Amino acid sequence: MRQLNIVHNSFDSIYRDPFGAAPKGSHVKLTIEVDHRQHVDKVFLHYIFDKTHEESVKEMDLFSEEHQFSGFETTITMPEEPQLVWYYFEVLTENKRFYYGRIHMEESGEGRVYDEVPPSWQITVYDQTYETPNWWKHATMYQIFPDRFYAEGEIELEKAPKTSLVHAHWENDPYYIRNERNEVVRWDFFGGNLQGIISKLDYLQSLGVTVLYLNPIFEAESNHRYDTGDYHRIDNLLGSKEDFEELIRMASKRGMEIMLDGVFSHTGSNSIYFNQAGAYDSVGAYQSKESPYYPWYTFHDYPDQYEAWWGVGTLPTLNKNEPSYQRFLVQDEDSVIKTWQKSGLNHWRLDVADELTDDLIRQIYSALKEGDQDSVLLGEVWEDASNKTAYGTRRDYFLGGVLDSVMNYPLRTLMLDFIKGDIDAYYLHRRLMTLREHYPKHYFYSVMNLISSHDVERVLTHLDGHLPTEWDQSEREEVIRKQVKVLSMWLYTFPGVPSLYYGDEAGVDGGEDPDNRKPFPWGREDEELVAWYQQLGQWRRKHAALRTGGWNSMAIDGDVYAFERWTENGVDEFGDAVSNETFLVILNRSSEGTKEVTFPARKGKWQNVLNKYVHRARNGKLSLSLQPYEGLVLRHLH
Repeated sequence: MRQLNIVHNSFDSIYRDPFGAAPKGSHVKLTIEVDHRQHVDKVFLHYIFDKTHEESVKEMDLFSEEHQFSGFETTITMPEEPQLVWYYFEVLTENKRFYYGRIHMEESGEGRVYDEVPPSWQITVYDQTYETPNWWKHATMYQIFPDRFYAEGEIELEKAPKTSLVHAHWENDPYYIRNERNEVVRWDFFGGNLQGIISKLDYLQSLGVTVLYLNPIFEAESNHRYDTGDYHRIDNLLGSKEDFEELIRMASKRGMEIMLDGVFSHTGSNSIYFNQAGAYDSVGAYQSKESPYYPWYTFHDYPDQYEAWWGVGTLPTLNKNEPSYQRFLVQDEDSVIKTWQKSGLNHWRLDVADELTDDLIRQIYSALKEGDQDSVLLGEVWEDASNKTAYGTRRDYFLGGVLDSVMNYPLRTLMLDFIKGDIDAYYLHRRLMTLREHYPKHYFYSVMNLISSHDVERVLTHLDGHLPTEWDQSEREEVIRKQVKVLSMWLYTFPGVPSLYYGDEAGVDGGEDPDNRKPFPWGREDEELVAWYQQLGQWRRKHAALRTGGWNSMAIDGDVYAFERWTENGVDEFGDAVSNETFLVILNRSSEGTKEVTFPARKGKWQNVLNKYVHRARNGKLSLSLQPYEGLVLRHLH
């Protein structure tokens, strides 16, 4: 059987209506076309409910016999319990049985013929009564590693942990001092603090920032502070609770929200709760089985053998199902969540969300929403969040009532792979359409889009590592600058919340931890890059179509990817009143000379928002000449 003799394309509403995720209890019509020459006897749809593994089989109805194809269709009702629904097709001919399913498990769209049960298409069934806050879809984020952003005033050395090393010069590179077992024995600090962030709020506002995401700020031994010592205390080196509340107030005056990093899967070994070294005036779990904190941890051979995050002894793992821990974190009036709500904090990013239970995340979500319906709960998830499985359990992140957003690492991978030439625009288009198909629309427009973070190489270093080694420095810098501009243009015009990692806009480079956590180069910024990011922030702030407008993905050729953003009839994708606008974003990753492309576009004039040059679409097609690594944002002139 030739591959094109059967057709179902989940991206096309002709074959799947409606496209994408489906509300619980709704109806989805599925269609497949089969070549007449196959002499089809019957076509069956197989679909499976993910939570029960219940499989149903429906014979499809013949509804069309046009040209050389017979069309078969059926409609299925989505379950009332939010979950994934998987489906594939079975075709019976006069003398053979065939199956038709997805080509790859991670890629949707068209399928192919199999002789056995194939990979299935996914329908994400969600609870439509849960919606992500509208303000968040319009947000622009800036991520700060607090110790490395800015130090306001003199560093008070006595407030640093006893095992620390405080740099005398802000321009130093970070490094770890390790023992023979590769354990960090002294943490290096630069002294960045909360007052430093407050003093730079005007600068952040110039970048169009509306959300500041801070890596952990609670008391801890390390400079990264993912080894929490006390969830109710701001680290002394960063400032005080009053400093934090001032930051929230001063940011709010500039239209900015604050999001904190919540590290709730583990604590530090030298915390008030575990207290391994006896540094706190408390009876920690390490010191006594009678400690109120003892049930929070899992000991294999008390007290020195215990569950620890990825085996790191300084990070003992918390028992997320322990009622007393849940009360401490969420439920009690002085719980961690409620305490900081009283200080004005409404938004959290959950570190290693996969290692928290969905039940605990739901509790945090409910507590936040009870305090403020516009609060946002974001999870650290590295994969497709719609079908993520962790520790043998399918996660409910995007089914409603669990998370508002996740870190969009899949997009980061695709962006970097495309600009480096590892994948082409056709593959990129299919993978992005798959994410759009899998994610309910509210979530697709709410994910945190990033190209650098504290956990990965900075974009400048990542790109430099993939250029030919024989290139000289000036040639490398020129190409990387062009690539960064294409990537950042993409980031700021794509559906979702763009996140800028502190210092990327200033030209900071850096490999893996700790090199990706260098101090911000105040007074030594790459001024051209700063101005570029300020321009991007202005575009996004000015044009609702670049935030919540429609999105149409296009692969123009192997090297050129484009997408359209638009608002029509005075409303955006979520029914909010906006101006009518249409934009085209064209991204060329080719390094070889001028590239001529022609592709379908709305008729009329298209103006380059950067240089105001006008292009005209003729006969429904737009022709462009693209320079190597050039990105364009074109606005349609009505």
